[in-house]
Amino acid sequence: MRLIRNTIKTMIASLWMVTFGGKGKLSILKHTTAHVYPGALPKHTCKELIDIFENAAFETENPRLWCDQTGSDSRLWCFEKDIGSLIEFFDIDHWVDAVESYTGRKVRSWCLMANRVVHADGNLGSGGGAHRDSAFSHQVKCIWYLSDVGPDNGPFQYIPETNMNLWSQRKRYPLGQTRLHDIQEGFQEVNASAGTMLACDTKCIHRGKPIDKGVRYAVTLYTFQSDRGVSNILRKSGLIPFE
Repeated sequence: MRLIRNTIKTMIASLWMVTFGGKGKLSILKHTTAHVYPGALPKHTCKELIDIFENAAFETENPRLWCDQTGSDSRLWCFEKDIGSLIEFFDIDHWVDAVESYTGRKVRSWCLMANRVVHADGNLGSGGGAHRDSAFSHQVKCIWYLSDVGPDNGPFQYIPETNMNLWSQRKRYPLGQTRLHDIQEGFQEVNASAGTMLACDTKCIHRGKPIDKGVRYAVTLYTFQSDRGVSNILRKSGLIPFE
């Protein structure tokens, strides 16, 4: 019965995408799953943003700060509140419009999440292991690397084409399942210099690679179809929503 329900939901999501979505600048994600934009942020701006993150996250007890159980992944939600005029470098309106055209859905709220990932025993990488952001509907994350990222310091990884509804892969990648910790192979990773932005259809299976050494800084744009999207994700992270 569950397989039937999940199959129907998958078919509806696919029909929605064909009818209303898959358009605009990010339409390339239908075929590539993820796309890289080098030089999206100036290097000096990346350094400024790292300094702001460190000050805002750790010099005071910030109610917007979340850390994982291993101490590896530290996330500062609603980072747009901390960066003043530097928000202009992210061109938020442009990317929100692009997300709307691709998903076929109105974005009603958004926020930036800045995070720092360092090595810790038992870390699963940013995002807590392999997962989908949604089991059925297409979503987009825009991620700006603030530091140079290579194989050892937690690059973003994704499995190409898993954002598409491939019936033939339903046994390997079960329909309706969002957490897939057992999957360790098939990932393509994005190693890039500071200032690079990548956009990804996060219906695909993806993760931050478990970090072996060094540090990785990044900023991610989260978009929501609900006016309460930001409040909801703060609650999900165990933080107290605020106005």
